[in-house]
Amino acid sequence: MRHLEIRPLMMGALMGLMMLGMVHLMLQGNSELAGTALAVFVAVHIAILLSALCLGVWATRHMPRLASMLARLHRPSIRHFAQMLGAAAFVAFVIHLSLHGGL
Repeated sequence: MRHLEIRPLMMGALMGLMMLGMVHLMLQGNSELAGTALAVFVAVHIAILLSALCLGVWATRHMPRLASMLARLHRPSIRHFAQMLGAAAFVAFVIHLSLHGGL
């Protein structure tokens, strides 16, 4: 088994907590901003992804120097995303069951 990085696991754990909090506030109606916060959270992630894709395509076509710099940057793999989403789901699952008496 390859080395397991802690960063995607920690990011996923924090993301799971944040999403669980936003969804609970929205479902319970305790906060008028919960739905907005959830929508903004998703929209910002989509905007970052689209910006990164557009910058990469533009740089490879018009700026070879920037393209070489982008090639050296960290590019998350499918394994990285799977670790992050797995940690988010696990933390949300454990906290959800703990708070609702399942554990």
